Amino acid sequence: MFGNGVVMKNVIVALILLFSLKISAGVLTYDKVLKNLKGMKFYEKGNYENAEKNFGENALKYPNDGKMHFNLGNSLYKNGKLDDAEKEYNLALHDKKFSDKSKILQNLGNVKFQQKNFKDALKYYRDALLQNPQNDDARYNYELAARFLQQQQKQKQQSKNNKDKKDEKKNQQKQQQKQEQKQKQEQKQNQQKQQQQQKQQSEKQKQQQMKKDKKKEEAEKMLKALIAKEKKEMKKKKEKMAVQRAKTGKYW
Repeated sequence: MFGNGVVMKNVIVALILLFSLKISAGVLTYDKVLKNLKGMKFYEKGNYENAEKNFGENALKYPNDGKMHFNLGNSLYKNGKLDDAEKEYNLALHDKKFSDKSKILQNLGNVKFQQKNFKDALKYYRDALLQNPQNDDARYNYELAARFLQQQQKQKQQSKNNKDKKDEKKNQQKQQQKQEQKQKQEQKQNQQKQQQQQKQQSEKQKQQQMKKDKKKEEAEKMLKALIAKEKKEMKKKKEKMAVQRAKTGKYW
């Protein structure tokens, strides 16, 4: 595994080599020479803001000179202005007189590398090697970017797996909650049904008891009426017999 220190060391070495080589090759006028020399001194001292200022003036004054855009791109890169650096490197690529496009492509790869876009970084490093198979810096950076891309993809896959597991667990919990709610609802419905059945059964038993009591009451009334009738008939019979005995003069 390579740390950020190793990455930056390699990138800085590549940029310094490119910067130094292209300064001398692009000198055509005194004004251009002076600005480049000033920019170079600021750059070498780590004063990238002033380097950017001088290179920027040159790039503005000589917009068709790819070397000016290239040097400006280097200072922008050092200042952390990666998007602006990428723009300047692409402008440098448009200069047909810029002979060593492999170096520009390599630096574009460096920009993408710092942006953690390792896939595009690999593409630029590969293009740089196609332009110049002897570009060892581009080859080293290509191998480094490939390792970082592999690690990035591994981390993304791990993050995806973790998210999938989290989503699955969340879904299981949700399903479990639904199941528990369903069971509670069913239990409630069953309880209500049982209560309703018990109520109906109790009402039915009550009605049956009332019918039974009514029949018993009616039977008792009938029995009392029958007894009363028998007593009445017995009384009449006795009275009749008494009358007959009185007429015949017989007494028992």
